[in-house]
Amino acid sequence: MRNTTTQKFLVVAGLLLAAAPALAQQPPASVVQVAQVTRTELAPTVAVPGTVFSKNDVQITAGVAGQLEMVAEPGTIVLKGQPVARVDKTALLLQRAEQEALLARAEINIRQLSSQLRRQRELQNESLVSEFELEQTEANRDLAVSDANITKVRIRQIDEQIRRADVRAPFTGVVISRERRAGEDIARGEILGRMTDIDNLEVRAFVPLKHLPRTVVGEALDVFATDALHSGTIRALVPTGDVRSQTFEARIDLPNAATGDWTVGQLVSVAIPIRARESKLTVPRDALVLRSNGAFVFRINGEDKAEQIAVELGDSQGDLIAVSGPLTEGDRVAIRGAENLREGADVRIMMSARARNDETEEG
Repeated sequence: MRNTTTQKFLVVAGLLLAAAPALAQQPPASVVQVAQVTRTELAPTVAVPGTVFSKNDVQITAGVAGQLEMVAEPGTIVLKGQPVARVDKTALLLQRAEQEALLARAEINIRQLSSQLRRQRELQNESLVSEFELEQTEANRDLAVSDANITKVRIRQIDEQIRRADVRAPFTGVVISRERRAGEDIARGEILGRMTDIDNLEVRAFVPLKHLPRTVVGEALDVFATDALHSGTIRALVPTGDVRSQTFEARIDLPNAATGDWTVGQLVSVAIPIRARESKLTVPRDALVLRSNGAFVFRINGEDKAEQIAVELGDSQGDLIAVSGPLTEGDRVAIRGAENLREGADVRIMMSARARNDETEEG
C-alpha cells in the first residue's frame, strides 16, 4: 500500500512539473478601459473658415464736452460699471450751484407771492382789493412756481451730464486702443478709445449658400483649430447671400471654455452639415486601432476576453466616429490599452474616474 501511495505522489508531481512551463508562459491579463458602442445622430460635414469675434465690442466716446482727466491705457482690464474715461466736472458743478441758487430765489418768490395772495383774498371780502390786482398776484405766483419747476429740470439735466462725465464700462473687458489723452479738450461724442469683451466670444463664418437649408438657428456645430475643438451653437443667421462669394453669414456662440484656447481675431474652422442626419453606430476615437491592413476595435466579451473586430469608418462628431461592422449597440470596446491587445487575450477592466463618479452618484 505504501508503494501505491508513493506511485500516486510521483504521478501528481510529474503532472505539475509538466504543466509548470505552460503556466509560466501564460501572459498576465491586459489592463484596459472600456466604453460602450452607442447609436448617434450624425451628418457628414464640410469645414468652412471662420473668425473669432467678441460679442461685445464698443467705442469709448465722450458723454460731455470738457477737459479729459483720464483715459484707461490699452491693455487695462476694466470691470463693468468702472470708469474707463473721465471728464473734468468743475464747470458742471458750478452750473449746478448756480441753478440751486436760482431755485432758492424762486422758492422765496413763491412764498412771498403766496403770502401776498392770501392777504389780498382777505381784503377782497372788504372790497379793498380789486379783482384785477388779485388775478395779477395769482398769475405772478403761478409763474414763480413754473420757474422753480424749470430750474429743477435744469438741475436734473446737469446731474445727468455730471453722471455722463464718467464714461463707465458697459461690460467687463479690456481697452484695446486709446485715441485721446488726459489734458486734452474734447467735444461730446468724440471717440476716446475702444474696448472689447474677451470672455464672451463668437465665431462668424461665411457658409456656402447651398448649405443654407441644413443650417438652422440653435443647432450645435463643431468649431476647431489645430490646438482645440469646441462645440458652438448657431445664435443667428444672416441669410442674405453675397453675390460674389455666394455665401451667407452664420454667427456661432462659443462656450466659456474657448476663452482660454482662442482669442479675438483668430482663424478657426466650422463643421457645417452637408446632408441630413442619420442614426449610426459610433465609438470613441480612442477605440480605433489603425493597422496596415485596416481599422479595428477590440470588443470585450462577457468572459473578459478581447475580440478583434474589423470596422469601416464613417462620419465623425467631436470625439465620436461612426463605424460599420459586426457590432451592436451596448457592446463594450477597449479605449485604453487596445494597442497591445490580441485576439482572445484576457483583459482586466479598469474603471475610469468618470465612470466611478457616475456609479457613486447612481448609488
